[in-house]
Amino acid sequence: MECLYRQHLILPVAFFDSAIGDWTASVHIEFTEKLKVHTVVLRSSDAFQSEVQAKKFIIDQAKQWVDDRLGQWTRDSVEA
Repeated sequence: MECLYRQHLILPVAFFDSAIGDWTASVHIEFTEKLKVHTVVLRSSDAFQSEVQAKKFIIDQAKQWVDDRLGQWTRDSVEA
């Protein structure tokens, strides 16, 4: 369920933790800058009842990381 967001490849992964009976998530964010490929890994300490919830959460966190890195943008600012 990878996605491309603002020229950053987002690769979410969810893991079932049988010890607690919940899902946890992490994400790899890959991007190219000055002809070098960079990878950032984010991990969540939150637990979720489903794999879908875990992946949605970590994708949202990854998108926020990208927005913080590049600066917030809106459709209006792109069209201006």
